[in-house]
Amino acid sequence: MTAKIKTIHLLLLEPSSNHAEMIINALRNRGFAVRATQVLTTEELSQALEKGVSDLLLANIDHSDLPAKQAIEQIASFGRDIPCIVMFEQYQDEALIEAMNYGAKDGVTKSNLNLLCLKVERELTSLGSRRKKTQAELALKATEKRCTLLLDNSQDAIAYVHDGMHVYANNAYMELFDYEDHDELMCVPALDMIAKDSQDEFRQYLKTMSATSDQQSFSFSGTKSDLSQFDAIMTLSTANYDEEVCTQLLIRPAADNAELEEKLKELSAQDTITELYNRNYFIDLLKHAIEEANEKSQTFNTVYIEYDQYNKIQGEYGIAGVDQITQDCAKWLSKQIPEEYNLARLGDHSYSFLVKDNSEQKAKALAKQLVESIGAHLFDIEGHTIKLTFSIGICPVGEGSEEATQVISDAHSASNRVEDGNGFKVFNKAIHSAGNEQDAEMLEKIQDAIESGRIQLMYQPVVKLHGEERSLYQVLVRLSDEKGNMLDSSKVFPVAKAAGLGEKLDLWIIKQAIKTLRSQNEGNSQLFVNLSGSSLINPRLVPMIEKAFKVSGLEKHQIIFQFEESDATNHLKRVIALCAELKQFGYTLCLSNYGADPSQRALVDQLDVDYVKVADEKSAVIHKDTEVAEEVQALLDEIHNRDKYSIIPMVEEAAMLAALWPMNVHYIQGYYLQRPSIQMDYDFSASGF
Repeated sequence: MTAKIKTIHLLLLEPSSNHAEMIINALRNRGFAVRATQVLTTEELSQALEKGVSDLLLANIDHSDLPAKQAIEQIASFGRDIPCIVMFEQYQDEALIEAMNYGAKDGVTKSNLNLLCLKVERELTSLGSRRKKTQAELALKATEKRCTLLLDNSQDAIAYVHDGMHVYANNAYMELFDYEDHDELMCVPALDMIAKDSQDEFRQYLKTMSATSDQQSFSFSGTKSDLSQFDAIMTLSTANYDEEVCTQLLIRPAADNAELEEKLKELSAQDTITELYNRNYFIDLLKHAIEEANEKSQTFNTVYIEYDQYNKIQGEYGIAGVDQITQDCAKWLSKQIPEEYNLARLGDHSYSFLVKDNSEQKAKALAKQLVESIGAHLFDIEGHTIKLTFSIGICPVGEGSEEATQVISDAHSASNRVEDGNGFKVFNKAIHSAGNEQDAEMLEKIQDAIESGRIQLMYQPVVKLHGEERSLYQVLVRLSDEKGNMLDSSKVFPVAKAAGLGEKLDLWIIKQAIKTLRSQNEGNSQLFVNLSGSSLINPRLVPMIEKAFKVSGLEKHQIIFQFEESDATNHLKRVIALCAELKQFGYTLCLSNYGADPSQRALVDQLDVDYVKVADEKSAVIHKDTEVAEEVQALLDEIHNRDKYSIIPMVEEAAMLAALWPMNVHYIQGYYLQRPSIQMDYDFSASGF
């Protein structure tokens, strides 16, 4: 998959060239082609604004020559829509509130480049939406002008009615009802244009249309201005005119055979080879589904099907052979798929249908059934037996869906991810928009592992170095691909977190850890379970944990919730409140990777945790580097002085144990003790410490 490069034109109000370069590199690593202009004075900013269109301003809030507030006001004076993110040396709520009051969109500390990149992406997405909206409004106005011109010159009699009164009528409509004065017609209710014996039917069609928004047609008798009558066919449909929801009336003389018209309409929606619905009909169906999904907050699913043997059949039997298989496959699919799903043929060897059951599971179950059933069916070409397999893609149609053609394209993209055919995939936006091909492949494997149950908990003992033994284990997660190969954890979790799967994985791990403890039938075992940054800011986290424990009947101290220093730093205010809330309910907490950032030593004071785990990078070289050993001793002193338990991970050899012994570390963890295992079978009594 080729990643789409997004070009951004960036204004940088940052005096440090080194930091400006770091920002640019960070954004390039996120998949942006950055065109940056450094502006440090009002003159430089004016020149940049006159030169061309910029997308974003990143402003050092404390710059003396050009304060962020002045830069934002200067941009506004040019009438430009350029969002601004201010950068602080140290984060302060009051400073951010002040900045947002004078026009900044958000703020971030200069050192947190990952968060800066995420906020830049968000603001660029918002900017893109605003620009699209402006373009759409201009296009809409131009289209409305063209439509008005077409309506005025149309040979069909067309009028728009709001609350029963005419708000527009074209010349053909005026002539049909024999009115010369447009203002006079505007004072006549639409009902008065219809003969009395047709009025009840007209009212009923209006009610039906308001409930379903479907187009309605019926024969009626019209009444002209001189009270003479004529027979005609009226087609009613919902429309917008002059920003009002109206009913469009399209009237044709009865001589336009209604039955013939309906037959032509039916034929125009039919594929000539398979007699299924054709592509145009299905796209119209999808457009209505998208509108309905956005109006009613529902989710439908488009299922896209290709048979995998198309190239082989075309090579051996030509176009005639392809047409025959396409017809036979269409007949077979028609028997398998409920009629209400509107099976359609989209291309030479592709079909699609729409599942309106508001359930992805229904679409997946049907796709699985089709994949399994098609293999047992034998097709015939010129006396030769052919077996088909399907590659099926499923794409949700929901509130975020915009265009029908894009939905089909996304479903097709999902079907292309079926390796070697004979399977189905669900479209995943995160996979589709992954920053590079490697991340996309890894995310695909993660999704498959989760959906296929190839995800497993492993346990590594955390052993008390001094004093009484305790049964503690660190929970680790291992995922494997279809061939049973283990996926690299160091790559799995960053990709999963970036794709928004962090919360899903965390909740699964918590539930599995609870199951493990229940199956052990021991009340003294405790498990360290990681929480990702996305879970830490999830307001539903504590209720979900409480619900899981309530059902399990376990003691709350049996799971120790662990989170990293970097995540705590990025969401400090939220994490402080979360720690207090979890402690209030009786849970045990651990801060991990402590000391990775030397400026964050105060975290042990700010967070109410029970355990603190020193950073892996420090622990791994403690026996080789005296400076690191002194630094780790200082970290341990910080931990012990606050009556918290210390943990040293990455204990890989005996030399490390010798270096740790005089440091009074409470717990150790690493391969020297035991590699991660699928069983909690470590003999803590035989550790010999």
